[in-house]
Amino acid sequence: MGSPYGYTVYVVGFGVCPDTNDPKLVKINVIKTPSICWEVQVFTLSSRVWKTVYTGAPFKSFDLMWNHVFIDGIIYWRSSGSLIISFDLKSEKFGEVCIPERLVIPFVVKVNESLGLLEYYKQGEMWVCGVWMRNDGVDKPFTKIYIVKVEGKSMLNRVLGFRNNGEVVLQLDDDFEGSEIEVYEPSSGRINSVGISGERLTFTAWSYMKTLLLLDESNSIIH
Repeated sequence: MGSPYGYTVYVVGFGVCPDTNDPKLVKINVIKTPSICWEVQVFTLSSRVWKTVYTGAPFKSFDLMWNHVFIDGIIYWRSSGSLIISFDLKSEKFGEVCIPERLVIPFVVKVNESLGLLEYYKQGEMWVCGVWMRNDGVDKPFTKIYIVKVEGKSMLNRVLGFRNNGEVVLQLDDDFEGSEIEVYEPSSGRINSVGISGERLTFTAWSYMKTLLLLDESNSIIH
């Protein structure tokens, strides 16, 4: 996107404020000039306006990944290096989460309603996926809870997400051109098909939260 000062990269996050149940969009405009500048705006559904909450030098790191997770009122993005950037929807302030140094390029996910990380690496000749989860509490460290591995299948970039019952949702190649959605049971290592197939490596999955909020009816009464 164009800018009179250079060019801009947008990073977006979405969540619901825990105090007001108000959905919010957070947009980080990373303006790349001779010196990097952040402009952070928040859109609140109830007011239907964008509000600038931060302008200036980057918070720790400007190299943020596009994907994010939302847990307990906080949005998380992975940045370059061993760091996760957080944004609290209540205070509208940034924070940081340190990750184990051995995790060079982890992926941020939601595991069992907690902040998690995916670590892809080779075990012998086969790619596997280590699943890490942060212990209870904002300042607690991460612990590796299990490894996702399927005989004869590469796990590199194959984990899509996690069900509420702990099962792992995978996209596995069924031939050279197609993929199929499978669920992996960590306790047994078994996989089961859900009957969904498509083109190779074209699936995505996101967590969701049920709500009675009517986005199009500002004055509606719920009976």
